[in-house]
Amino acid sequence: MNKDAFISSGKVSTAAFVDSLIDSAVPLAVWRMPNKKEVNILLSRKASSELKEVNIEESEPGFTIAPFDSVDGMGYFLPAEYHIKVENAKIEEIPFELEEIGLTINEHAQSPNFSLDQPIPNSILEGEYEEKVGKAIRAIEEGYFDKVVLSRTAKIELDEKFKIYAYFQKLCKAYPHAFVSITYLPWLDQVWIGATPEILVSQNSAGIFKTMALAGTQGAKDSNGNEIPTKEALWSQKEIEEQAFVSRFIINCLKKLRVREFEEVGPRTINAGNLLHLNTSFEIDTKAINFPQFGTVMIKLLHPTSAVCGYPKEAAAAFIKENENYDREFYSGFLGPVNIEGNSDIFVNLRSMKLQDNTLHVYAGGGITADSKAAKEWQETAIKMRTILLQ
Repeated sequence: MNKDAFISSGKVSTAAFVDSLIDSAVPLAVWRMPNKKEVNILLSRKASSELKEVNIEESEPGFTIAPFDSVDGMGYFLPAEYHIKVENAKIEEIPFELEEIGLTINEHAQSPNFSLDQPIPNSILEGEYEEKVGKAIRAIEEGYFDKVVLSRTAKIELDEKFKIYAYFQKLCKAYPHAFVSITYLPWLDQVWIGATPEILVSQNSAGIFKTMALAGTQGAKDSNGNEIPTKEALWSQKEIEEQAFVSRFIINCLKKLRVREFEEVGPRTINAGNLLHLNTSFEIDTKAINFPQFGTVMIKLLHPTSAVCGYPKEAAAAFIKENENYDREFYSGFLGPVNIEGNSDIFVNLRSMKLQDNTLHVYAGGGITADSKAAKEWQETAIKMRTILLQ
């Protein structure tokens, strides 16, 4: 069977196929690109539990996922043993080799009406988080760094109604402009689900490289519940400054590589579901500057960006390690397809959650600057959690 079979109709439900692969401990990645309808399913029985350098120019086709504390772009890599594209709810044909390993497709009911519309139990008290924000502001005032991103997590116990692929479908419908994904790593017994708006590195077969500076957050609706047009969004000095740090960080990375030929657009307001953000996009023609390894080098320089860590990076990372008191794991790391049909699209793992031991771990963070207000930062993380929980 062709490893890149395009499937548009068929006999087996996509939901049952994906959920059965997870039940059978088959490493896989499922994703839907922004503004696309087709779903990609990548199976990888050859996936290694060892961290490897992500080399987007020379790598075989596959999918990568890396933790927040990744060093030199190291992440887990899932080689594309099979890559299937699906345009609707049915798969016509199952890869023959999977039948050999005894995969049984369980056409179970998908319980499409379940929801996570319940109070979010916080693993950290509001006052404790606000105290950490205050500590960060004092560190900024004392000159240790200009910005730091403080995150928190919450846990939700699941019931048997929760179906992974059905939830993925809900995220796709709710957030058409996001990169929506499922990543299953059986050696860690973890499933990561997310709908991120932020590109870390994108490079196509023509050598066009893209990245973005995404920061600053506000609700997408006004006090009357009406959608705020992006052209009419008003931003505070704090949010403008927060986003500017990210743009400055990217430009400094380009300066390190002596790259001066790039296209910069923004900042502009963009919609990300129930949130608005400020975004500046950057584009470089790597062939024009004769820099074939540019994408891989930029992953190492960019991650973690000041949008998820802070500015300067080293001082902010040290503060996070000392004060967050939990392991972010893959939250605010990066993930995405590598060399699939000649294109690599690596995203920052935001608006994400981990499923492990029948528990959902939900994550969110906020950028702290000298103008931050602790109570408002807590509310921002709550809004971001509700985004991934579809509340």
